[in-house]
Amino acid sequence: MKAESRTEVVPSAWEGLSRFLPQGVTLFATGLSGFLLVLIGLPVAMVILMSLRTGFPGEQVPFTLENFATVYLTPRTYEILLNTVFFAISSVSITLLIAVPLVWILMRTDIPFKKTIYVLLTIGILIPVFLRTIAWILLLSPRIGLINKWLQQAFGLVDPPFNLYSLTGMAFVQGVSFVPGAFFMLAAAYRSMDPSLEEAAYTSGVGKLKTFLKINIPITWPAIAAVMVYLIMTAVAVFEVPAIIGLPARIHVLSSLIFTSTTPSTGLPDYGMAGAYGAIMLVLGLTLAFLYVRLVKQGKKYTVITGRGYRPREIALGRWKWAALAFVFFYLSIEVFVPFSVLLWASLLPYLQLPSAEALSSLTFKHYIELPTHVGPRPFINTLILMFAVPTLTMFLSVLVSWIVIRTRVSFRGFLDTLVFIPHAVPGILMAVGLAYLGLAYRDYFPLYGTVSIIVLAHTINWIAYGTRTTNSVMIQVHRELEEAGRVSGASAPRVLGKIILPLIAAGVLNSWIWIGMLSYREVTMSLTLLTRSNVVISTVVWQFWGSGWVPQVSALGVILILFATIVVGTVRFALSRIGEIGAAS
Repeated sequence: MKAESRTEVVPSAWEGLSRFLPQGVTLFATGLSGFLLVLIGLPVAMVILMSLRTGFPGEQVPFTLENFATVYLTPRTYEILLNTVFFAISSVSITLLIAVPLVWILMRTDIPFKKTIYVLLTIGILIPVFLRTIAWILLLSPRIGLINKWLQQAFGLVDPPFNLYSLTGMAFVQGVSFVPGAFFMLAAAYRSMDPSLEEAAYTSGVGKLKTFLKINIPITWPAIAAVMVYLIMTAVAVFEVPAIIGLPARIHVLSSLIFTSTTPSTGLPDYGMAGAYGAIMLVLGLTLAFLYVRLVKQGKKYTVITGRGYRPREIALGRWKWAALAFVFFYLSIEVFVPFSVLLWASLLPYLQLPSAEALSSLTFKHYIELPTHVGPRPFINTLILMFAVPTLTMFLSVLVSWIVIRTRVSFRGFLDTLVFIPHAVPGILMAVGLAYLGLAYRDYFPLYGTVSIIVLAHTINWIAYGTRTTNSVMIQVHRELEEAGRVSGASAPRVLGKIILPLIAAGVLNSWIWIGMLSYREVTMSLTLLTRSNVVISTVVWQFWGSGWVPQVSALGVILILFATIVVGTVRFALSRIGEIGAAS
């Protein structure tokens, strides 16, 4: 009888757990869903609310469609929308032209120096986009660009040959900045591809280039299409490149127009118009997010890994090895080496000038020495607060959400998973504008405007989608038997989560924590939208210096930011490799 009762207990352990959990876990999941619904929904609701009002935040005015009438009946709106679409599609086209060959070279071939290239790609992600944009302006500006000046002197040209202040120039800078992200998104698809498909083509006499075009790309097209939609969704929302390059040339896209509506250089802010423009961006973002989710689901139907006999093998490049290395080096040059070099050069000069004996004699570290005087301690303190508070809050919420979505059978866990994905579809600038309006209009109930806490809140909302995606992927690998064993032993649900689940997913959580901290470190759009004198961070200081024409100071601060990101990446990779070695040894 004892043996029979034992065999009944073990198979039904999860059923017993499911009967025990509904009251406690469902109540907790309901509270968490309500909290996140308010946290994510309030900024979006504020964007919709301010689009239906005129005047300033906090004024008691009736609802009206005047803002929408002004926006939708103005031809300029459709010109800006066309600019936005052209900019987004052009940026993504440049990204894919570089990223797809790059991921094939690094994932499928025997190209040397792979680890070094991976590190440089990671650094490329963490270099703030606005710093790369500033560096390219210093190179290709028709007025001060070093490349333009050199070509004019060398060939006696009257007019500068390059002009970065155009939609094409904007797309080039933005497209190059998207490449590292696209690379890591496509890496899994190319890494897992069955090499027999390529080998069959090679034995038939088909060359590597034709095989790449006719086999590799078609097979991985679902992944490429998903990345393309994801990047278009991102490109519609980006602000740094359109602001730094586009605004001086009076080239507007939706993001820069929303920013200038709420933070005009002259006059008073118009939150109603910003809300009306934001409604267009919101519809675009949600539509693209829906399309992205559909593509990801359909992509799972495509199989590139066979079962029996599958062995991932590298393709020998042979005489093409040097051409592949040249391609990779060219990309890394325009992504990392050239921007860093020009910033370093500009930071050591009293004013921007071409390399020469006279310029070399005037090199100085003056701008680095004077930075603490110009910047002060507050931006560094606020930035450190962001780097620790944002990932901590984001990963805390992400672990709780993923536990409910992956480890429980709460009936509305699908709704919760969709809810935390919404911030990925809502542009960060809209979240920030919504929070700014909330803080100004309801300051008695939401007393965060002007503090660093409101930036922490904006960043947390913005990256909770990323946090939950990563914790979902690591938590799903933990087998239910471990949780069932803890529950059968009498452990409570919180104790099982803290003592069993968390230690097993700690490495993934820590990796995401570091990554989100670095994203907060480099982010400028939301910080700039919520900027006041008391919540200045390093990224907004760079922005203010650039707006004041302080090129050497901007360059010096940019060099420090890039070096800090490099040190963090190097330290983390070294620590993870050591942990891996210790784990393998044990």
